[in-house]
Amino acid sequence: MLTKETKRNTLFTMSKYSIHVEKDYLKFSSAHFLIFGEKCERLHGHNYAVSVDLEGELDDIGYIFDFTVLKEFAENHCNELDHKTLIPSKNDLVAITEANGTVEVVFRDKRFIFPASDVLILPIKNCTAELLAFYLSEKIREDLLDMQADNITSITVGVEESPGQTAYYKRDML
Repeated sequence: MLTKETKRNTLFTMSKYSIHVEKDYLKFSSAHFLIFGEKCERLHGHNYAVSVDLEGELDDIGYIFDFTVLKEFAENHCNELDHKTLIPSKNDLVAITEANGTVEVVFRDKRFIFPASDVLILPIKNCTAELLAFYLSEKIREDLLDMQADNITSITVGVEESPGQTAYYKRDML
């Protein structure tokens, strides 16, 4: 027969806990274009907003992860994206050349030339909100792994492209 203490401990280990951060400073403004098959959208920008959710087990203190540290991670990665033109490096239809302080991006008959300091080349196929959520989740996951936050079981990142339009990416921490 299980004691009350054993039942309570079993309940805590079987339960899922989560935390959510979404602040007005977890944002970035960036330019991008999307590739739709054989077409390339016009270069345009968004004021993106970011949210982060962690699921996991409680640590010895009684929480999943420190809110302050998680917000710092997210803010640092948002700042890296802020006021940049985002270029996808994993798209076979886009040619990227870096030389003499510039980045040249070619898609069929479209040719963009940017100052290198204004560009961030991302290891994604397209600069959709979904893939930006994936990219940010991978960056924050690396931060969490560096801190050995082994009680966290999953991470979800939301990237809001405009009010009412948010893409989410969720992954296990394994």
